Amino acid sequence: MNQSPSTQYPKPNTLHPLTKTIIFFTFFLLPFSFLFADTIIDSVYSDPLLDGEICFSQNLQGYIINNWMYDMFVGDSGINIIDPDPNSYIRSFISFYLPQFPQNYYIDSVFVRLYQYDSCGYDASTGTYTDFPVWNVAGGDTIKCIMSHIDYGDELDIGDWEKGDVGNPYTYQNNIGTITESGIDGYRYLDVTASVIQDYELNRDKTQYRIAFQIDTDWDYESDLVAFYTSNGYPPHDELKPTLYLTFSDEINSIGNEEIQIEQTLNIEIYPNPSIISQGRQTAISYEISQNTNVLLQIFNIKGQLVETIVNKKINAGKYTAFWNVSNHSSGIYFYRIKSGTQTATGKCLLLK
Repeated sequence: MNQSPSTQYPKPNTLHPLTKTIIFFTFFLLPFSFLFADTIIDSVYSDPLLDGEICFSQNLQGYIINNWMYDMFVGDSGINIIDPDPNSYIRSFISFYLPQFPQNYYIDSVFVRLYQYDSCGYDASTGTYTDFPVWNVAGGDTIKCIMSHIDYGDELDIGDWEKGDVGNPYTYQNNIGTITESGIDGYRYLDVTASVIQDYELNRDKTQYRIAFQIDTDWDYESDLVAFYTSNGYPPHDELKPTLYLTFSDEINSIGNEEIQIEQTLNIEIYPNPSIISQGRQTAISYEISQNTNVLLQIFNIKGQLVETIVNKKINAGKYTAFWNVSNHSSGIYFYRIKSGTQTATGKCLLLK
């Protein structure tokens, strides 16, 4: 959408340019004064009355709805949830009530966080059990567990099963991204900025999603599924509940009319974003320069204070990757600035515990 960056929410059809998860700069000089913008970070848990799953038996053409549950499953059950069909499959749904939009602020970034506590699969070609679903169909190794942006209203019912499918009138966007592709227990994050902006523009009071694999079942009569905690989760720890993190800024994170064409190419991207501090992971910052020059790569906090200098030396033209150990830093927004010769690019990452 091409919307005016000078108009604020909640007026309809006013969309500030999105901040991407992977931030990529080419040929532009960004004003570093952005680091001193006022920022609000809000978070909400999913609605426990609307968290849930729908299980469908293709053989029996029947459904079962499970909500008020401490967990939700996604995939092929491999068991007779709908008796006597031993091969029912499941899609899950989550809903977050949106906070009031701060006056004179703009939406900057939004992430969903889920906690995956279980996963299993079965590879029929080898007769072995695995820690993540295996789909024994053509292209089965590329089938993902995805989220789709939908509207399923104020109650989960069997009519919501197809919401998220392409062509369904209640599907805003099928497949906004992969929520999990690993059998390792832990947090899963997905950038839902565009979806939440759309919900605010439509004056919706909540943002809702369906979680499903791109295939329902491979009919091997074995379990291929993942499990996430809901807001009724067990154990009832708040940090395991589905959470929506929203960041608002009083400045437009856009180069807008201040962009300046320069001769030197300066590209930068950061991964993962957000970083998961509790796992002690390093964040990789990749950059590319087009000529031999001095490079200064630094990290700043939300107050504009220098946190760490990652690179400070003369290097040759090429592609490079630097690593920032985030384990000793608290949750919040951080900015990275790279200077190559006389040129500067600035980006942002969100660190979440």
